[in-house]
Amino acid sequence: MPGAMAKGILRCRTCGSEVLEAVSDGEETNFLCRECWSCWHLELGWVHRVDPGTCPGCQHREECLARQAIRV
Repeated sequence: MPGAMAKGILRCRTCGSEVLEAVSDGEETNFLCRECWSCWHLELGWVHRVDPGTCPGCQHREECLARQAIRV
């Protein structure tokens, strides 16, 4: 089941999309942009890019890793 969508709460810092999907990495909630497949973690007012290699429990991990390899 897909996570909740966050619209307007935060923006993808890579592509600017306002539609982010709340996903879990097994421990924390992150926000996935399906426009550019960047993932973000929001904590204490700071937004940090998430390395998909650190998300063993996320259902999107393999897709994120594959798309990251294409961008490099």
